[in-house]
Amino acid sequence: MAAFANTPISIMVEKTSIEVAKEPDLLDGWWTSDGIYQLERRAVFSKTWMCITHRNRFNKPGDYISTEIAGFPILVILGKDRIARAFHNVCRHRAYTITQKPSGSSLVLGCRYHGWSYNTQGNLVKAPQFDNVAGFNKAENGLFGIKTCIDRAGFIYVNLNAQQVDEIPNCEGILDFANKHGIKESARWLNGWEMTGAFNWKTVGAGDRTGIGTAAIAMADASILTLMRSVFRRQFINLGDAKMYLSDPSTILVVFPKADIWVLMVSIPLSARRCNIRVDAFSCTNATLTDRDLEELKSYCQEIVHSFELLYMELKDTPPDLPTSLPLLKAHLKLERLVGHDVLPFKRDTGMSQAFCRAEKLCRDLDGLAHARNGKCAPRVASSGNVIEW
Repeated sequence: MAAFANTPISIMVEKTSIEVAKEPDLLDGWWTSDGIYQLERRAVFSKTWMCITHRNRFNKPGDYISTEIAGFPILVILGKDRIARAFHNVCRHRAYTITQKPSGSSLVLGCRYHGWSYNTQGNLVKAPQFDNVAGFNKAENGLFGIKTCIDRAGFIYVNLNAQQVDEIPNCEGILDFANKHGIKESARWLNGWEMTGAFNWKTVGAGDRTGIGTAAIAMADASILTLMRSVFRRQFINLGDAKMYLSDPSTILVVFPKADIWVLMVSIPLSARRCNIRVDAFSCTNATLTDRDLEELKSYCQEIVHSFELLYMELKDTPPDLPTSLPLLKAHLKLERLVGHDVLPFKRDTGMSQAFCRAEKLCRDLDGLAHARNGKCAPRVASSGNVIEW
């Protein structure tokens, strides 16, 4: 098991008091409540391990992907030392997003706003207008790292918690499934794409959890869907006998043994009612995808998403039965009751020195001149004081 990436450790809490919901109320609006979704961002997605990609999604140093986990922008990049690392995708200077594309390749990641640049290990290598500022230390202003772990089959897990994390990902189930179906660290990436779906992220795990898949996944593998594909289009790629596995909280591994292809589908919530689904297709052999094969595969994955949408329509007004994430929410609410505030495990203190603040004033003055000329402002992640609020 790979070691965790170095990550600055701190914990921040909101200074505004909140009214904490009572435990019985958690099941009310389980599938639709924006309040529960915000709690899940704090209690689940900012402090638990999540499988988000595979090591061989990255072929050469500088290859990266960027995404969001429940609103938290992150990037994963392969270093010159062939180690994949994850970082918060925000510049340490003014908290602007660094990588704008969902994937790409670059040995230097540059922020377009003031030109701060970072290498593949997250170290700050260029900070215009700060080089001559007394007391400014580039080594203290690298990207905030995210705890990262890679299992024996090459699956990459991240944990956004800024506190000390002692447990490792629970990956035995996915490793057993991968071993059974020949998935190895040497898998070859074929293609990737993104989709959106109108469903709550918990819909993915709403059915059986035996390793065969959820109730919604089973629908996508039903004979009626296979019949639809055979009726409306010629099947160039054999997607029959698909086997599926759910990795908590919302990642699906789908194997197509007759095509020697497998896909990783990562469902990331955008809200209580909508998800973004990132899909990557791999092969452990020399299998390739023609344009028509890719069309078939995308259609199959879209059917899975549609089945989640149908299941969500059935579930959204129904109280859940013993949801697996409920203990996490209860434990986090208990912690918030003790401190009297929202506890935000993902927050980082920027540690701004006096030298930094002097240089920052210079940048603000320059911004004011630039904005006065063209009236434009670059997009950024909200920040306040010395705490980055992404």
